Amino acid sequence: LAQNKTGIIGFVLPHSASTSLAETYWIEVITSITEEVELKGNNLMVIAPSSNNEDPYESLRNIVLRHSVDGLIMGAENLNSEIMDLIQKSGIPFVFIGQNPLYPHFSIDVNNEEGAYLVTKEIIKHLGDNHKQICCITGPKEYIYTKDRINGFVKACDEENFSGYHIFSTDYSAENTQKTVVELLEVCPNPDAFFIAAGGDFFLSIMDILRLEGLNIKKQVLGVFDDARIFDYLDFSIISAKQPLQEIGQLAAKNLFDLMLDKQPESQVQYLSVNIILR
Repeated sequence: LAQNKTGIIGFVLPHSASTSLAETYWIEVITSITEEVELKGNNLMVIAPSSNNEDPYESLRNIVLRHSVDGLIMGAENLNSEIMDLIQKSGIPFVFIGQNPLYPHFSIDVNNEEGAYLVTKEIIKHLGDNHKQICCITGPKEYIYTKDRINGFVKACDEENFSGYHIFSTDYSAENTQKTVVELLEVCPNPDAFFIAAGGDFFLSIMDILRLEGLNIKKQVLGVFDDARIFDYLDFSIISAKQPLQEIGQLAAKNLFDLMLDKQPESQVQYLSVNIILR
């Protein structure tokens, strides 16, 4: 009490708990952060935007106003200006995982452009002389990581003088994803390859729709910006970009504790490389 410390670090999910925690990405990152926070003798509080409330950040607002945490680690992609203004005025130290185009700040991110570039190069290599068309399916266009992954995809295609590519964006919802994949197959009925620029349920939803539409996945070259244990058990080949989730959590916690001691992190954005895995 004398030090005016709570011993609590807040972790803010970018979407509702039911959405964010349906993916292994945030579960693994939270696990890593929890280990680092506990090593410092602190506890982690997970804060999720509400999916049913007119004010999705009401709980976070109350926590910030009461100074109920000593620092915040936040998923950067979906924050609004009102809550960010409040956090900045509060003086509570914070770091991002990922980047927000409206709020440049200390953050940990993977090198999305490099990862997408490497996956696409492998796709084209596996296609060989038979390559004709690659379809890229991404998340929301406004997200920084989506833009970077598209840039990496296009860069690899241009380097290989490969002009037969199409890019389709979704908002990740099941309904919009299904609509997008159906539109994709109307434009490109027999693609030779897919680059799916995100993983988790998004990847699985796309696989379901492609099968329902009668596409034989085993005949396609498939790349995805993600990795999962389930990929080891698929009956078709897949090229994946594995993100260093444990290291992301560790660095985010380290940078936050540095800021809490008035020490500046090494750089505003620290980029981590992905590992390309061929199955």
